[in-house]
Amino acid sequence: MQVESLQLRAVRQLLLNNTSAQPHLSAASGMWIVDQTLYVVADDELVMGVFSLLDQRPGAVLTIIPGDLPADAKQRKAAKPDFESLTCLPVSKNYPHGALLAFGSGSTAQRKRAMLWPFIGPQQLAAQAQLFDLHKLYQPLEQVFADLNIEGLVIHGNCLKLWQRANNQHRNNAVIEYALADFYTLLEGRDEQAMIQPQRIDYYDLGEVAGVPLTFTDAYALDDGVCVFTAAAENTDNSYLDGECVAAAIGLIDAQRQLRWIKPVQPIYKLEGISAKQINGQLQLYLVSDADDPNVPAQLLETTIDYPI
Repeated sequence: MQVESLQLRAVRQLLLNNTSAQPHLSAASGMWIVDQTLYVVADDELVMGVFSLLDQRPGAVLTIIPGDLPADAKQRKAAKPDFESLTCLPVSKNYPHGALLAFGSGSTAQRKRAMLWPFIGPQQLAAQAQLFDLHKLYQPLEQVFADLNIEGLVIHGNCLKLWQRANNQHRNNAVIEYALADFYTLLEGRDEQAMIQPQRIDYYDLGEVAGVPLTFTDAYALDDGVCVFTAAAENTDNSYLDGECVAAAIGLIDAQRQLRWIKPVQPIYKLEGISAKQINGQLQLYLVSDADDPNVPAQLLETTIDYPI
């Protein structure tokens, strides 16, 4: 039986204001929405874009890591921090207004860093981001996954979940769960020796298109514990090289960790970020795309699904 596609609607291109050296984000990879403000990280940049959902004005640029990446494509790929996911750390004693949190993919040594950017007031970020090392989190995972590639990051209650992306050669999509308290131990440097061990790992087969497996590219946790996710069928054998995106999809994993459905999207974009908002029996989904071409602006897209299912 053929599954009906979800239709994507273009909202805006992720253009940047003219004070930036770059005209747009191209490889949008993680997103977070606060009220009507959209924050976007890109996997080939050292900056974060900040956009309004109320108009089409180009976005502002905030520097995560000072400096510049090489213009040459191969050198840039080797040097980039590869921030692939973006979420919000909840309000706590140390972060009374919460904080934006982005993780590198972990696919190379250079990509085992995270960004923490505290809010100091409503929609007001601190003067600069903080960077910290993820080796204590990622090293145990390298004993489990032959090709580590963390593409999603969600926090729900006392649980932090990482979303491992598969590829043609290593087809294990997985959701890796941690106690949020253990992550705070890493963040605050309270135990300099201990590795952070996952509490649980669940594996998912998302199917394939034209022989190419669908693989996790991002996720978002709803208040009830359900997670919506994006997936792409990208024809590549490893976490380092890009390939043709032959299909993309949106799926849902319920609060009991069961894959309930996965639906293709049209038109096909390589979706790399997702956010959701429940409105009157529906979920409004916002998504960002990665064009895999520095000359093509990333898109902000939207679709809706009936919810609860």
